[in-house]
Amino acid sequence: MKVLFWTLAILLLAVALTMAARHNAGYVLLIYPPYRIELTLNFLLVLLASSFFIAYGLLHMGRRVLRLPANVRAFRQQRQQDKARSAMIEGMRNFAAGDYAAAEKRAASALEMGETPEVNALIAARAAHELKAFDRRDAYLAQIGKKPSDYPEAGMAE
Repeated sequence: MKVLFWTLAILLLAVALTMAARHNAGYVLLIYPPYRIELTLNFLLVLLASSFFIAYGLLHMGRRVLRLPANVRAFRQQRQQDKARSAMIEGMRNFAAGDYAAAEKRAASALEMGETPEVNALIAARAAHELKAFDRRDAYLAQIGKKPSDYPEAGMAE
């Protein structure tokens, strides 16, 4: 409905401007020695309006080009965060399904990417414990940064 309204408004404006321009017999005389330029007022108005829209478009495009590095950086950071979250969720799924090797691999991957390090370290530690890889389990628990007794979940992994 909005599109229909705006289309109708633009068409009505175009008709009104055309009717007003038909009865306008004015001329503009620009003199810059040795040149003399004579234009109709209607042509000058169209020329000024089109110049405005072209300048606006160029400035808008320039601003977008200048913001492009920041937008690309934000996009890459968001994509990295999405990959890390996906790895964490996949690690949880694998752990719940009993695929401890895949769970440890995915949780370790998410841990390296910095996605909720405590949770991923615990998942990786539990998976390593189930695989009877106690040295890797202890390494994951050490990455938490606190003693295992500070985390009830970490105590269950031992």
